[in-house]
Amino acid sequence: MRKSAVSLAAVLVLALLAAGIALAPGVRAQNYPPPVGSLSVEGASTTPGSTSNVTATVLDNSGDPVEGVEVTFTITSQPGTDARWANGGLEITATTGANGIATAVLTAGSTTGNIIIETVSGEKTSQVTVAVQSGLPTTGGAPALEGSGSGVPAWQIAFLAIGAAALVGGFAIIVRRNKRA
Repeated sequence: MRKSAVSLAAVLVLALLAAGIALAPGVRAQNYPPPVGSLSVEGASTTPGSTSNVTATVLDNSGDPVEGVEVTFTITSQPGTDARWANGGLEITATTGANGIATAVLTAGSTTGNIIIETVSGEKTSQVTVAVQSGLPTTGGAPALEGSGSGVPAWQIAFLAIGAAALVGGFAIIVRRNKRA
């Protein structure tokens, strides 16, 4: 019985090692601060006096989201003079989260027209135009966050499959050894 327990432990250790090797190619060293490969910005149309989220997405040179990077949002042009960020100014800085997205809340001014917003992160810049229009229909609330579903990440599924295979292999070894004894 003791030999079978040792065999099972050895099989589990080998399975964990194999899982680590299988997952290792996705692991790489990170620069700090990470290089900014791209910066994109989005803003929705809004009505005079309303607030709107303006989001900037920062990706590294590999196309992966970059966390912890500052993005500066600046109102460079507006139809009136009273459009402001949540801090009351014409410029605000936000930091990206794990998804690489930084969000700033814009309060549209009282005049209809286009607000042009410039974002800067590292050496990258991007612009977006937020249209301020009268009589826009209500949207019914904020959109669902991307990736907020209840799905299981692929690496967890792979790890579970490898663990299950190791467990089945270990039991097969124990059964064979018990038949010999």
